[in-house]
Amino acid sequence: MNHQQPRQATKMSASPPPVSGEGHMASRQRKLESMIRDPRSPVNVESLLDGLKSLVLDLDYPALRKNKNIDNFLNRYEKIVQKMRDLQMKVEDYDVVKVIGRGAFGEVQLVRHKTTQKAYAMKLLSKFEMLKRSDSAFFWEERDIMAFANSPWVVQLFSAFQDDRYLYMVMEYMPGGDLVNLMSNYDVPEKWAKFYTAEVVLALDAIHSMGLIHRDVKPDNMLLDKYGHLKLADFGTCMKMDDTGMVRCDTAVGTPDYISPEVLKSQGGDGYYGRECDWWSVGVFLFEMLVGDTPFYADSLVGTYSKIMDHKNSLHFPEDVEISRQAKDLICAFLTDRDVRLGRSGVEEIKSHLFFKNDQWDWNNIRDTAAPVVPELSSDIDSSNFDDIEDDKGEGETFPVPKAFVGNQLSFIGFTYFRENLLLSDFPELGKKVEPCKNNGTKKNELRKNEDGEELIQFQEKINKLEDQLRNEIQTKDDLEQKYRAINSRLEKIMKELDEETSSRKHLESSFRQLEREKALLQHKNAEYQRKAEHEADRKRNLENDVNSLKDQLEDMKKRNQNSQISNEKITQLQRQLDEANALLRTESDTAARLRKNQTESTKQIQQLEANNRDLQDKNCALENTKLRLEKEFLNLQSALESERRDRTHGSEIIHDLQGRVLNLEEEVKNGKITLAKMEAEKRQLQDKLTDLEKEKSNMEIDMTYKLKVMQQNLEQEEVEHKATKARLADKNKIYKSIEEAKSEAMKEMEKKLSEERTTKQKVENCLLEVEKRCSMLDCDLKQSQQKINELLKQKDKLSEDVENLTLKIEQETQKRCLIQNDFKMQTQQLNALKMSEKQLKQESNHLIEIKLSLEKQNNELRKERQDADGQMKEIQDQLEAEQYFSTLYKTQVRELKEECEEKAKLCKEIQQKIQELQEERDSLAAQLEITLTKADSEQLARSIAEEQYSDLEKEKIMKELEIKEMMARHKQELGEKDATIGSLEEANRTLTSDVANLANEKEELNNKLKEIQERLAHLNEEENDLGLLRTQFEKQLAYERTMKTQAVNKLAEVMNRKNPIQRGADTDVRRKEKENRKLHMELKTEREKLTQMMIKYQKEINEMQAQIAEESQIRIELQMALDSKDSDIEQLRCQLQTIHIGLDNSSICGPGEVETDDGFPGKICPSLFWKKRRHTTINDSIWGSYNWECRHPSVIKF
Repeated sequence: MNHQQPRQATKMSASPPPVSGEGHMASRQRKLESMIRDPRSPVNVESLLDGLKSLVLDLDYPALRKNKNIDNFLNRYEKIVQKMRDLQMKVEDYDVVKVIGRGAFGEVQLVRHKTTQKAYAMKLLSKFEMLKRSDSAFFWEERDIMAFANSPWVVQLFSAFQDDRYLYMVMEYMPGGDLVNLMSNYDVPEKWAKFYTAEVVLALDAIHSMGLIHRDVKPDNMLLDKYGHLKLADFGTCMKMDDTGMVRCDTAVGTPDYISPEVLKSQGGDGYYGRECDWWSVGVFLFEMLVGDTPFYADSLVGTYSKIMDHKNSLHFPEDVEISRQAKDLICAFLTDRDVRLGRSGVEEIKSHLFFKNDQWDWNNIRDTAAPVVPELSSDIDSSNFDDIEDDKGEGETFPVPKAFVGNQLSFIGFTYFRENLLLSDFPELGKKVEPCKNNGTKKNELRKNEDGEELIQFQEKINKLEDQLRNEIQTKDDLEQKYRAINSRLEKIMKELDEETSSRKHLESSFRQLEREKALLQHKNAEYQRKAEHEADRKRNLENDVNSLKDQLEDMKKRNQNSQISNEKITQLQRQLDEANALLRTESDTAARLRKNQTESTKQIQQLEANNRDLQDKNCALENTKLRLEKEFLNLQSALESERRDRTHGSEIIHDLQGRVLNLEEEVKNGKITLAKMEAEKRQLQDKLTDLEKEKSNMEIDMTYKLKVMQQNLEQEEVEHKATKARLADKNKIYKSIEEAKSEAMKEMEKKLSEERTTKQKVENCLLEVEKRCSMLDCDLKQSQQKINELLKQKDKLSEDVENLTLKIEQETQKRCLIQNDFKMQTQQLNALKMSEKQLKQESNHLIEIKLSLEKQNNELRKERQDADGQMKEIQDQLEAEQYFSTLYKTQVRELKEECEEKAKLCKEIQQKIQELQEERDSLAAQLEITLTKADSEQLARSIAEEQYSDLEKEKIMKELEIKEMMARHKQELGEKDATIGSLEEANRTLTSDVANLANEKEELNNKLKEIQERLAHLNEEENDLGLLRTQFEKQLAYERTMKTQAVNKLAEVMNRKNPIQRGADTDVRRKEKENRKLHMELKTEREKLTQMMIKYQKEINEMQAQIAEESQIRIELQMALDSKDSDIEQLRCQLQTIHIGLDNSSICGPGEVETDDGFPGKICPSLFWKKRRHTTINDSIWGSYNWECRHPSVIKF
């Protein structure tokens, strides 16, 4: 519509603007459209709709409807806004599963969407409470962070909407609960604390990078998802940083145990701090995880705050808890002054701290690793990690009915948000255009009504059928999902079995290969030993021959040179050589014997290895059979799963089609409703025409009856006259023959008149028939309209019931109004009393004009101040009543908490008795733990064996490479030898063809051997590649084994660190109650401080007003006294005047000498009057000045 209006304007104008103007207008409209489409824009579609709804809600009150403009506005938009609210998202679209949290402004509910069946966490915020405590409500920041953060460390917001009482935020559900629940269930080791602290650091870095400070970092606001990883929530205390990375705030925001010293100093002063206040809270959180309690805990808030301010001396680590040096260093670096606090220069100095060094994860892949505790969930709405919260049966406070425009809803305009916003998106046009029928006939209108009614009935039937189909499809979809889950579970079991079988098979194959390698090595050693034995035997034979020859020589030498010395020397030399040869012979024989033993042992080992090889081959065959069977089952299940998926996709397609058809039908229903509205408008027009026609009919009937009566009278008169004339003519036929011709002419004229009257009568009758027909048609229309009027009457009855309910409410409001009016009457009576007193004062001071004016001014000022004071007093009384009510509430809550503490003490005694029984179970669990530890050791041994096998494979690879080199060298030697022999044979036996042929055959054989060796080399290369693949498989298996080990160790640690459930419940309840008690004490203290400040302020104002009233009353008393004294002075002056007049009269009677002797008389009066005037300075000088002048000049008085 916005694009059509400028075009229409250009068409209607006389001279169209140039094209550049149209382009400029189009660009402006595109900018406007982008502003409306942008979800971050303050004038987006949802904000505009919120503005219209808020305005209607704020104006829809009886007192404001008295204004004609407001009433016209509401009459125009009230129904449209109601229809709009029915079409938008509302609370009724969700089913509440459980309340999982409650706070000062509202509560958090676990809900399920009725259509999509998805689980969400929905946060409700009371508008009344947020406006009441507007200084501590930061709902805009929370909404913007969750909506636009797009960070894995922040809880996502899917939608936000509102009604007249609450704001609603639909967020992702975090089934793992908060870290308070984890710390209450487990004794957190330092390894876990390292993991969760690192995730908190990354989450806070994401918040700081958005230019915000959290200011309320605590375990309650750290939630765990279904994988056990952490996300931050509750951003109601976040504040935007300025350009320097600082914020300015004069109120202390946060939780007492986790608040930093600089934030605590900001209470009542000029708070100026940065993101380092969040790192303080991280230090407190790390201390609490490792120790079990916060570092600055005290029995009272004052004690906690004093410890926080004196943190250098009050921070102590308990001796009974083992904490590493790096952890202590990190905590001390966090819990220090803000100028030197860790993280002030950036998050990188935190990441580089030694506390976070480990082998399992780093800062980039921490979210991809397995968490220390993965929550065990039974379904998507499992809320076992959240505490049970009782339902709040009390109704929340609502906005009172205003007497003037207040604008309670204006603060929340633009809060509505949808992550998948479908408004203003380019949808294809659905539905058909209805062409209105332009026929004025009543029969066609009736036919059109009947057709529209039939179409509506058909549409309704189609909608019902489609709804039934949709329900059936949803049911089938649920059944398919159940089957899909069952098949998935079965498939997972089979996959686990298959994985176990494959792992065992791999293990057997690896042992089989190892045995084969050992066999090959032993065969190689055996061959080496045989070669060495043969070599040693040859040496032994040579040595024996040498010994025999030497013996022969010695005998010869003995025979020849028995007597010579030279022969003796030779004999000794030969004897030595003989001894050496004998020693060598002995050593060689020993080595030969040793080699024979080794050979026999190696043969035995080979036999054993062959037996083991046979067993392994049998096992391998069995495993292959089981593998084939499992693969067949796996393929069958995959086919079944694929068919289920196809059915599911087909079902989803059908549902999508049905939804499209439902949308089409809804569009058709909308079009039908539009046509119905048009038909109702036409019906109203027809009813108006019908009433007009009825009036015309009645008028026509009256006219016709009147005309008929007149004509009948004329006819009767004419007939009478005709009969009389006939009689007269019969009687006087003879006498009046001459007049017959005239009479006949007159008769003809009369007959003409009669025929004309008859024709007119027939015309009137025809008109009457037509009117009756029209009346019958209108009667049918009347009956139909009466039926519709009856339906409208029924609706009217319903509306009257609603009106009665509203009247009851109005009566209640009138009762309240009467009470207020009674109070107002009391105040007016007091005011009337004051006015009466003022009137009396006015009557008394009428004769003094200037005093009267000043008193009236003063009284008017006093009256205004008194009214202001009364209003302030009333507000103070209301606030005092509210504070008394809250104080009584707090007292009752404290009393209830004391009773609960006593009950908890009793429970603790019972728990201590049960602990003794549970210790035996703990011993049994310890025994089971030992068994599991032994299993873990066996797994460790298996892993070490696998690693040794890997090292053996590496050795074998090296051995194979060496063997290949040796074979290549041998092959080269053999080739050289063969070439030499071939050459010699060719040179020697060229003539012998047979020898050449033999040599050619030998050459071919050698070539074949070469090919075989090359094939062996290729086979060895393939084996080497297989070894590489096996290596990668082993590495993957090792990684899998490591992850399984970490999971098993984490599970064992989880079991070991799990606390006693009864003691855990008692401890968590006591800690929760203590925290709630401390929160309540803090709130009570702040409220008391506010109340005392208000009391002091209002007491000062009351004292000032009382002082002013006292001064005014003193002034009034003085004025009254002055008036009384003036009255007495006036009376005295009158008396003196009378005496003066008498004296003057006497002087006029006496002579001139007497008058001169009486000159002193006025002189005696004037000084007294003068001094009286000085004593009463408030009297106007103009009254008495002339008289004093006359008194001082007695000559003027003489006449």
